[in-house]
Amino acid sequence: MGAYAIVIFVMVMIYTLYMGFNDGSTAIATTIVSRAMPMKSAIVIAALTKFLVPILSFLIAAEALSVAANINTSLVAAEAFGGLSDRQAFAYIFSAMFGSMLWGLIAFVLKIPNTISHTLLGGLIGAAMTAFGADSVLWTDYVLLNVVAMVLLAPIIGFILGYILMRLIKKIAIHATKSVSKVLVVLQRLNLIVLSGAFASNNSQKALGVVLLLGTLGLANYSTDNMPVWIVIAIAAAMTVGMLFGGLRVINTVGRKIYKVGPIHSVVAQLTTSAVSLVGTGLGISLGMGQVMTASVMGVGAAERMRAVNWATSGKIILGWCMTLPISGGCSALMYIIVKAIMGI
Repeated sequence: MGAYAIVIFVMVMIYTLYMGFNDGSTAIATTIVSRAMPMKSAIVIAALTKFLVPILSFLIAAEALSVAANINTSLVAAEAFGGLSDRQAFAYIFSAMFGSMLWGLIAFVLKIPNTISHTLLGGLIGAAMTAFGADSVLWTDYVLLNVVAMVLLAPIIGFILGYILMRLIKKIAIHATKSVSKVLVVLQRLNLIVLSGAFASNNSQKALGVVLLLGTLGLANYSTDNMPVWIVIAIAAAMTVGMLFGGLRVINTVGRKIYKVGPIHSVVAQLTTSAVSLVGTGLGISLGMGQVMTASVMGVGAAERMRAVNWATSGKIILGWCMTLPISGGCSALMYIIVKAIMGI
């Protein structure tokens, strides 16, 4: 791995830490708020799951990196990378990562809701538009439906599915005995593992997608056929560390500020998010995992009592989601202009 690749890999690790910090907190929020499990226990179990799932998935089926492969090949046309020097390739990928990280930091400091997935995708697309032209982006082949539309489509699916499941379970619960509360606690604990694994699978592949892109740009010798297992372990470890330092602010927002989540709401929201995320990962779509979880909570709350949902907070969150892709893209585009000038390309 050359010097340029090492710099980008370090940036990927930092970004992965942030993914673990933000999305990891989202994954455990409803379990903690509904008191199905103590916070420390939930964090430890979720962190272990986040560490093991990407590694085991890679060892069992290394070729099944559909999300990573799409980040590598489906955002920007391969022809745009042809004939690039190492310096030009580095300027592009550095600008994309730096712009993504810059917007993530700004959003965190200013408490602006942010979707980690679209921060990264926006950075890669924005830098490519400036470096290679808007025509280099595979808009109709992949980007418009699987990136741009998913900013709202994935949360809408999460909301609708959460709403329907909640209404269905409410009808079933009318005839349930008091022992159902114990069942709900068990379900939440099991769902915590499934949900953490689903988050880890999709998020780890985002980082792996950037590593694969290093190979496509000629800065490293990595592909889906020869990805070293130590890279997967490093990414899983970074997510785990981020998870261990997860943000209480995120937990409070998802579990309390949108809708006051109880045990049954937590179970439905978890099931909904797990289903959407597993299907998305199987289809190779880089989902905003926090988006789906948050929208599921909105749907569950609306099914319970429409007025109980904090629509003002929900509106701010949705606005933040819509801002993510264009602003992160703009940050990366501007960064490419600056880097290009500094490097004299």
